[in-house]
Amino acid sequence: MTDPRNRILPKLGTGEQLLWVGEPDPKVHFTAADAFFVPFSILWGGFAIVWEVAAITVVRQPLFIIWGIPFVLVGLYFIFGRFIVKKRRKLATVYALTSSRAIVCHGERSISDSPIVGIPTKVDMTKDGRHISVTFGYQSFGGLLSLYQNTGMDVFRLGMGQTVAFYDVEDVEGLTAAMEQARV
Repeated sequence: MTDPRNRILPKLGTGEQLLWVGEPDPKVHFTAADAFFVPFSILWGGFAIVWEVAAITVVRQPLFIIWGIPFVLVGLYFIFGRFIVKKRRKLATVYALTSSRAIVCHGERSISDSPIVGIPTKVDMTKDGRHISVTFGYQSFGGLLSLYQNTGMDVFRLGMGQTVAFYDVEDVEGLTAAMEQARV
């Protein structure tokens, strides 16, 4: 695995000063949105599985059997797959805060950034104070789409884009100090 700094340094602009580099904590699995998504996932998946079992054992019509397969697959993704996707994404993500912008680097090539001066910044601290999440900029549709972010369900955003955000950062002190320094 490469050093996070080495992935960010080539992406810096002329005169841009790197203030902080970090990564999301892959051990954090749940968000506040999971208070809705977990029961929804179980209901969706449970109904789809009951449908498919009934279609196979009772109805025995090929159309009903085929119709239920996509719903079962989506239900399994809701229940299990989204956590696998979320963890893999976190392992490939690096965050950076510079003197002028917030940078999120996914993998080796995908990058998104946002200026940090003159835009709203939303800071969420976990109840135990061990992790921090920071969202930079305006949120689409009044924050409705941000409900999906960092849940593994954001694959269903249908090209609507995501706001630039640092999720589940364990280096609370380092990030908050860098944010204060960037605001000066």
